[in-house]
Amino acid sequence: MKILSIDTSSKNAIVAITENEEKIIELNNEEEKTHSQKLMPMIDEAFQKSNLSLDNIDLIVCCLGPGSFTGVRIGIATAKAFADSKNIPTVGVSSLEALAHSLETEGKICALIDAGHENAYAGYYEIKKDKNGNLQTIQEDLAFLNLTDEKLKEIQKKYKIVKEQTNGLGITIAKIGYTKYQNGKSGDSSILSPVYLRKSQAELALEEKKQQ
Repeated sequence: MKILSIDTSSKNAIVAITENEEKIIELNNEEEKTHSQKLMPMIDEAFQKSNLSLDNIDLIVCCLGPGSFTGVRIGIATAKAFADSKNIPTVGVSSLEALAHSLETEGKICALIDAGHENAYAGYYEIKKDKNGNLQTIQEDLAFLNLTDEKLKEIQKKYKIVKEQTNGLGITIAKIGYTKYQNGKSGDSSILSPVYLRKSQAELALEEKKQQ
């Protein structure tokens, strides 16, 4: 099974093509403001370098956030367009779930992504191996929290903690998507929707203006 995975939720946009869990190609763009201009050329480049096309893709996996509001929307819109044009099944993966799975271990894991101003996106996970020996998420709980030292110590008592990575998690996202597909957790493009754990700056500014 050939899988196209897309992650535009952070500063480092990633496009990857895998054969099941084996990487064929992975491309990165670390300029967040150019994701909208660079994503399609990145996908074209990935297809050219791998001698593949969208006709060869059996599954599309897209990162749903949380992260950059604009970036998440760009990635999901692109994944939806590709999936709808060729009737390709899709799987959505949150950036927190990908971060938790990057440890490649079973257990209770808390994934933390910096949200600025001492806040964090948090994902609490229980991860176990499925019947095929692949790691899968058994339980997921997402939160937006003020990450004080006291709160961090509280989390550390119950969970292994993994924090945001700058090198991206494209292949990890593809692996999670493949496992979800095997376990019957895929669908058409309608299942792809952004994971937002807080309001955007634009929404907050509008609310503040209304209050004034």
